Amino acid sequence: MNFFEKLSPSYTPAHVAQKGDLLIMREKILHVMLLIFSVLGLPVIILAVISEIRSGGFWLPVLYISVYILFAAILLLRDLSYSIRAHTLASTAFLLAISEMFESGQMGDVRMFLIAFTTLTAILFGYRNVIGAILLSLGLVVGVGVYVTLTPVPFIPTLASLREGTDWLTSSASFLMISTIIAGAITILISGLGSNLVKQSELSQSLEYERDALEDRIHERTRSISRRMNQLHTAADISRTISALSDPEAMLQQVIDLIKERFELYYVGVFLLDNSRQYVVLQAGTGEPGKRMLSQAHRLNVGGSSMIGWCVANRKPRIALDVGAEAVRFNNPNLPLTRSELALPIIAHDLVLGAVTIQSEKPNAFDENDIAILESIADSMAIALENDRLYHETRKNLEEIRTLNHEYLQRAWAETIESYGELAYDYENQAAAPEGTSATNTIEVPLVLRDEVIGVITLEMARAQLSPEEQSFIENVSTQTAIALENARLLHETERRAVQEQKLNELTTRFSRSFSIEEILRTATQEFGQLPTVAEVSVRLDTSSPSPLHAVPHKPSTSNGKERNQ
Repeated sequence: MNFFEKLSPSYTPAHVAQKGDLLIMREKILHVMLLIFSVLGLPVIILAVISEIRSGGFWLPVLYISVYILFAAILLLRDLSYSIRAHTLASTAFLLAISEMFESGQMGDVRMFLIAFTTLTAILFGYRNVIGAILLSLGLVVGVGVYVTLTPVPFIPTLASLREGTDWLTSSASFLMISTIIAGAITILISGLGSNLVKQSELSQSLEYERDALEDRIHERTRSISRRMNQLHTAADISRTISALSDPEAMLQQVIDLIKERFELYYVGVFLLDNSRQYVVLQAGTGEPGKRMLSQAHRLNVGGSSMIGWCVANRKPRIALDVGAEAVRFNNPNLPLTRSELALPIIAHDLVLGAVTIQSEKPNAFDENDIAILESIADSMAIALENDRLYHETRKNLEEIRTLNHEYLQRAWAETIESYGELAYDYENQAAAPEGTSATNTIEVPLVLRDEVIGVITLEMARAQLSPEEQSFIENVSTQTAIALENARLLHETERRAVQEQKLNELTTRFSRSFSIEEILRTATQEFGQLPTVAEVSVRLDTSSPSPLHAVPHKPSTSNGKERNQ
């Protein structure tokens, strides 16, 4: 800061700025007074000096010039102590009053300088100093007056004029009244102004504190919102990862890597229940600790002393904000820096599949929003794992259905062919094969019924290939042929079973009318003998007979449908 900037009233010295607003205001008032005196006082000093020199005075001009030089000096020395500058200004007014008293012996100018002295003291120092200034000024006037009254010949001749009447008493009374009024008013004003400045300072500090607190809250809120947005983006990215990957192991690893990275965590791991449902086995883990524990086939007891075991057993989240005080936490030597841990169950359709462990190096690392978002991620993982399980179960069931359907069709058509004999039909189109020509190309079209081949259509043609239209037509015909054959077989099967049901009902009726064992055996033998594939029937009662539908070799006996008693 340059020299001229320090002369400005707006400049505040550092030693004054540290002592409060009231002193700053007083320092500015002092500086303005010195500036006014330096500017406006110069012509006054010049005129006073000229007047005193003309009247033969010598020491007053010297005093006036010295006072001006002193005021100019303390004006320029802005960084000088406030106490020195203020005392110099006030003391100069008191010294001018003394010099005026000794010079002229008149109380007019003396009272002016003394009132200026008390006023300056009230403005620059306060009520405690102004009382002393009033008493000092009053003591000067009264002391000089008493001295002049009691002394026949004063040592200063000009003081003899004070003997006339009661000039010093009047001056003392008027000075006391005027100085008290002025000093009291100024003191009250300064005191009120100081109180307002204190309140303003307190209010300013309070507003500053509130502003800082508000900025901190805004900053914290902004950081929290930013963190929540990052977490929501993370949840969305994880959902896309879960939906895009079909391999559960790869999905779990990518999900926990994203959680660890985006949430700035120490470790994340996924445990799934084994087939015995007594242990939860680590399926995916982040970082070197995860690789190490996966290689060790790390597992925990369900309902044991670990956070994960408790979480799976109770189907509830478990949080430890300071694991040093959490007795249930499993002390894992692979994760020595854990300070906070969160265990979330993986539940799908009310079935616990496992749990997720989320660990941080910071204490109190998780709040309600963190837990809510991480729970939603755990639910998404549960849905993905359950969908994968249902997908593989559905594929297994479809394979079983396909196998059963294959066996059923093979057995059904084998029985049909066995029942009907060879089933085939040939047709020769004379128009497509004129006399003297022969078909040299054979095309076989399978008859496919529900992915099973039940026959073949053989086409003998002169051309080596079919056109696309012909190929589509033949494929449609083969499909419809297979369906029609299956419908015919099912119809025949239904009719056959209807006949069997009718025979069974008739047999039941005949049995109900039979009252002897021989008659019942005869009836059963006759009915079995009517089956087209049965050549001979014999029924015998024997406790050592073979199991049902078990073929037993026997010697042929009488045939031609005749009965034979056993």
